[in-house]
Amino acid sequence: VPPPPPTAPPPVQSEEVVEPATNLFFGYQYFHDFSWDEPMVLGWSASLTHRIRGNFSMVGEASGSHGEKSNTGFTIQRYAFLGGLRINAGEGQIRPFFQVLAGLSRQGGDVGVLNAPAFQGGGGADFFVNDRWTLRAQGDFRFLYEENELRTMYRVTGGIVIFLGKRK
Repeated sequence: VPPPPPTAPPPVQSEEVVEPATNLFFGYQYFHDFSWDEPMVLGWSASLTHRIRGNFSMVGEASGSHGEKSNTGFTIQRYAFLGGLRINAGEGQIRPFFQVLAGLSRQGGDVGVLNAPAFQGGGGADFFVNDRWTLRAQGDFRFLYEENELRTMYRVTGGIVIFLGKRK
């Protein structure tokens, strides 16, 4: 009688809990537009992120800022609709990340309407609070090609990340 075939060892159970692959961010943004040399203190930002593999995620983002040109009183609005990739750079309670996004920017208000391609690079960190949500701090630098000129701006964002789905 031949011996029974060998069986595979049981899978190793990891103690590490991985958050859900998808999360939603809502927050405030401070935006500085160098083309107008004005701060825009009334702003918001929202993004949807889905981990595609390991530390790589897809990101879709929408944001808007409002301000007023101090010497003319003209209102200025900037909106952006961007998508791209994020790399998470750590594990634990504080998780830094870096991202590159591209898409469309729209300027509006009393200054007129302009649409322009946009490119944004930046990063931040998520500060884990519990298994359903976390706090985020982020900074980005944005480039626009508007009216045949390269324009630059930066923003600082903070808010809440809510995990969607079940933990793995």
